[in-house]
Amino acid sequence: MDTKVLVFILFIVFGWSSWMDISGVFVELPIMVHKQPEGWNLPAYFTIIIQFANIGPITYGLLRKFRTSEAARDRLETATIYIITIVGALTMLFLAFFWQVTSYINGVEHSTVLLVLIFFLALVDCTSSVTFLPFAGKFRAEYTTAYYIGEGMCSFLPATLAFVQGSGEYECINTTTEANSTNTTSYFMQPRYDPLLFPVRDFFLALSSMIALSVMAFSLLNYSGYCKTEFTKSLKVKPEQEKGTVLSILSPVADDYKYNESSAEVEVKEGSRLTRMQLAFLVCIVSLLAFIIYGFLPSLQTYALLPYGHIYYSLGVKLSALSGLLAFLSGFCRVPQSFIAVGVLTGIVVACASYIIVIASYSPTPPVEGMVAAVCMVIVWVTLRAVISFLYIYITSMARKEGVSGLFWIGVGSQAGAGLGSILAFVLTSMLNLFQSAPPC
Repeated sequence: MDTKVLVFILFIVFGWSSWMDISGVFVELPIMVHKQPEGWNLPAYFTIIIQFANIGPITYGLLRKFRTSEAARDRLETATIYIITIVGALTMLFLAFFWQVTSYINGVEHSTVLLVLIFFLALVDCTSSVTFLPFAGKFRAEYTTAYYIGEGMCSFLPATLAFVQGSGEYECINTTTEANSTNTTSYFMQPRYDPLLFPVRDFFLALSSMIALSVMAFSLLNYSGYCKTEFTKSLKVKPEQEKGTVLSILSPVADDYKYNESSAEVEVKEGSRLTRMQLAFLVCIVSLLAFIIYGFLPSLQTYALLPYGHIYYSLGVKLSALSGLLAFLSGFCRVPQSFIAVGVLTGIVVACASYIIVIASYSPTPPVEGMVAAVCMVIVWVTLRAVISFLYIYITSMARKEGVSGLFWIGVGSQAGAGLGSILAFVLTSMLNLFQSAPPC
């Protein structure tokens, strides 16, 4: 059966809303970080808030568990997808107009509205991780690939838009003030920001519109007769096999699997399963990767890049977001599975992360300065993001040899690593203040 181009495109549009809002906020950080009271600690606040948003998928999982019929589960899935996508679009709309509103808590100024809205965006994105993919699994395998392409674009599109917007670079100028009452003159340096092609408000409005398009794409996929013809032949899956069915069509690494449409079961070929030690190794690696890229390092990005200048911080954030998509797309190529390759690539990740942490610890005066050092730091960030993105897909395809159980433990390891990393980074940056920031001028 031929792939319908329109359905393929609709899945790309549907998929890009999965993490677009949070990705969009992070690529806009180079502009926001100088205007919010949290300053360089703003990414640490974002990271810790995102971890609390995991209450969304947990709640959804509990609600789903108590619905025994497939029809009831389908209704819950459809309602949840509508709720989170609409909430995501509306939250981005509110963010566009109120992201700079602050308030005082215990005498300290905070970006209250921004942080509250970030929680809702994270709640939306975390819940999309357990609803979007099962919905895509109802369709033929080609459309799950389209969904993943769309999911990869959730960072590519905001990063591209941010490049068009501009970096928000500034220069320090001498400013003079005169006090008539005391007849004194004060001199100080003040940043003068280059004009953006369009403001932060319009950036968030554009993302809100893209998410609204995803709502319309989902409606067509779910209710259009033209799209329903692309459902798989069998959608009735035993509850204990349900997750495996969805995951069985995610990756081109299909040599170790057989998809039986009459029973909708995933069968693992003999001799292809992992030992307990191999699975434990993969879970530990994923935990380390999540600790680095989702937990610890996002909070240090300002301390590692901003000392070299605003332009390099902006480049590091945007280029690393773009590299994630390229690494993701490479995961659809057939690559031989090797634990040695996992070890080597993890070594590269650890080396890059160690370099970033060391440089960040010297903030705001890095031990090596100049354009070469700044470009090197940007390259390290981009390499780190690209290698980790590829490793995630690579390790997931290996863990699928253990079926649902293997993927479950990979998920547990990822969440544990991200949670531990974000807590540790928040304590070090925002509570103990071990990393030092500096004013723009």
